Amino acid sequence: MINESATRCRFCSLPIDPGVAEVIAGRQEKVNAACSDASYLRRTAMAMYVFLGFALVFTFAYWGFLITFWMGLVLMIRWQVKFGELLTNDPDYARARRSKSISLLLLLGGLPLGILTNPLLADVIEMFWPGTFE
Repeated sequence: MINESATRCRFCSLPIDPGVAEVIAGRQEKVNAACSDASYLRRTAMAMYVFLGFALVFTFAYWGFLITFWMGLVLMIRWQVKFGELLTNDPDYARARRSKSISLLLLLGGLPLGILTNPLLADVIEMFWPGTFE
């Protein structure tokens, strides 16, 4: 990392263009935000399964499953809109994209499990899309 306010590289003493340093610093901030948001997304997807497990014993926990499922979908769309087209070769960004993809699989896998374990989700889906389960 090079400080964007530096005029010379502290390692090789070459001059640093402030405009280029500012662009690179901005891109690094976006990569950091992408990693952070991907981490939140993955935790949300995992929490969805925790709530689903608790819902097998405590039926009110099913609401936690529903909330985390929809929240995960919103976070997924938000991540894709904000960071999906980011151009960088940063390995942290590659890990964030992989984490986002795993989270998508977890969310999509949770939907049929939620329907099988509790008919409440089927009722909610039927309310918005009548005839889905006929």
